[in-house]
Amino acid sequence: MRYRKCSGPFIWSRSLHRSAPLHVAVVGCGQIANSHIKAWRNVGASVVAVCDKNASLAESTGEKWGIPHRYFDVFQMVKGERLDVASVCTPANVRLAVVKPLVENGINVMIEKPFAMSVAEAEKIVALKNKYGVKLTVVHNWLFSLIMKKTLRSLERKELGELLGVELDILHTKEDPMTADSSHWSHSIEAGRFGENLPHSIYIIRAILGEVRVRHFSGSKLGSYPWMPIDELRVLLEDTKGRTASIYISFNSVRHETTLKVFGTKGVLDVNLSNNIFIKKKFRAVNVTQVVKDDLRFLTDYINSCCSITFAILTKRYQNMHTEFIKDFVNSLIRDTEPPVTVEEALEVTKLQTDLCSLIQKKYFSNTEEIFFQYMHAWGAIAGNTPCT
Repeated sequence: MRYRKCSGPFIWSRSLHRSAPLHVAVVGCGQIANSHIKAWRNVGASVVAVCDKNASLAESTGEKWGIPHRYFDVFQMVKGERLDVASVCTPANVRLAVVKPLVENGINVMIEKPFAMSVAEAEKIVALKNKYGVKLTVVHNWLFSLIMKKTLRSLERKELGELLGVELDILHTKEDPMTADSSHWSHSIEAGRFGENLPHSIYIIRAILGEVRVRHFSGSKLGSYPWMPIDELRVLLEDTKGRTASIYISFNSVRHETTLKVFGTKGVLDVNLSNNIFIKKKFRAVNVTQVVKDDLRFLTDYINSCCSITFAILTKRYQNMHTEFIKDFVNSLIRDTEPPVTVEEALEVTKLQTDLCSLIQKKYFSNTEEIFFQYMHAWGAIAGNTPCT
């Protein structure tokens, strides 16, 4: 284990008027850490340290990315490094324990979603941020994709007229790494894999409709993983005006894909967030001529979307969602302005997330051990074997 000595605690200067790159550490070396490291390097930051209580994981991540300092304890990392920012990529159930020593030492923090697994813990993190005056943000990365930014601009210009409702579909295959791994931390939290995934849906819908509440939810099991009591979920949310937003999450799809439909009095937006396709639909009469014209307009929008994202990637005007998010966070550090996602907004997302996950947990996950046992016997019967008990 290597430590870099410093003369005393380093308190980051908010003005950031310096030529040296930001010094960043990544805490938690799971799969998502790779996205953070790559994104920080894309914006010119220097990732000087990684930290994980799993020593082999910290060492392998540091070796993979050529990061010189690897730590197995966040307190030792804080003592040994002069850090401007830390990316927290740990499992959500240890957020406060990791964030606290960082904030107390004047280090700005970027937290991978979910923000926290309880409202009480999220509120403690908000209080720490306010007490020590650091910048703290939570990664709501899907809001920062090229196509999502275009969607939100369209809605701000009221191109759809008055909003009527939203549909959001999130499809995963059964081979999804988190889903297929029964030991993954997401299966140990309330609502399991859905508890990890739902914040995406919630913050997207809040960005469009604002404050929403749970109106209805329904889950079912179509797949075969015994550690997942349900693998299909539908949720209906409602805002203060009675407008609804539906969420469909599946872990049985043939492909990974996220699609968004926004309905308004003057049109419909049909957005493929995975393929960066943006199609705007307006009124048309129900006759052959109008349908053909409509199809040609769709084709034009499709081609324009393909050309736009290809050009943006080739010219490096757009790289990926994490990079775009971090760009905005760095600008907030330089200009001493609000971060791209405030902790107050992240707290509101957490409140709805925990309410919904608690309901799902109570209805579908309360007898997980019994369900697991039943499925293991079912698997044994299918394979012609008797499972171990």
